[in-house]
Amino acid sequence: MKRPAMVTALLRLLARALLRLRYRIHVSGLDEVAARGTQGILFLANHPALIDPVIVVSELHRRFAPRPLADRDQVNVSWWVGWASGRVHVLTRPDPVLHRDAPSRREVEQALTDCADGLSRGENVLIYPAGHICRRRYEELAGASGVETILQRLPGVRVVLVRTRGLWGSMFSRASGQSPDFGPCMRRAVLTILANGVFFSPRRRVTVEISEPADLPRTAGRGVLNRYLEGHFNQDTPPHTYIGASAKPGSRRCTISGPSGSWTRFPCWGRARPIIGN
Repeated sequence: MKRPAMVTALLRLLARALLRLRYRIHVSGLDEVAARGTQGILFLANHPALIDPVIVVSELHRRFAPRPLADRDQVNVSWWVGWASGRVHVLTRPDPVLHRDAPSRREVEQALTDCADGLSRGENVLIYPAGHICRRRYEELAGASGVETILQRLPGVRVVLVRTRGLWGSMFSRASGQSPDFGPCMRRAVLTILANGVFFSPRRRVTVEISEPADLPRTAGRGVLNRYLEGHFNQDTPPHTYIGASAKPGSRRCTISGPSGSWTRFPCWGRARPIIGN
């Protein structure tokens, strides 16, 4: 094994090991997709939290080595995130919600072109169709056009859907009503693991469901395509689940529910906050 490939393999193993100190991850459908081939696949995933790309890439990388399309600002949040992103050949683009000027729009268009070119060469690409993490527990694509643009260029490309469950309510999500910051959240997660003796932290149950739909409406237009993806990603969406930072009995897990916009006292934030998307 060449040295760069060995470094990447070790990074993948390390990521999987560290993630399992805080998450119980169950993946389904991986073998069925791989049996049909492992090249030229467009993976489309929901995005409930900042940590789900790390989970998804660590699970897909050994067989598919997908190139994620990521927010440039999140990749540049620290040197080690940038270094790790470089190891898995992340494609970057500016957040179209925050950067609406003409140069940023051209960067987004170029990033989609790079995705299509990579797929044509047999590479695998991972895209989050909404373009941002969930603002509620439901995925909302609105008028996002990235997937439609790629399918127009490559109408026959294989499309595989990746649906992640169990992360709404984590510190990496927007369930608190505030945008998470990856760096501070990661430091807090590390401190939580260390405070609980590394191996005894309460673990969040996360499922990653992978499927290749035969009825994807590729040519039905952006609106129909986006509503199809929303329907798939939002099917049986679980409510806000809080996993405590302490391994003490009785402090590990609670499910928080109520009408969207009402207020409750979240144990993870210590004061009343609005319930988002329940």
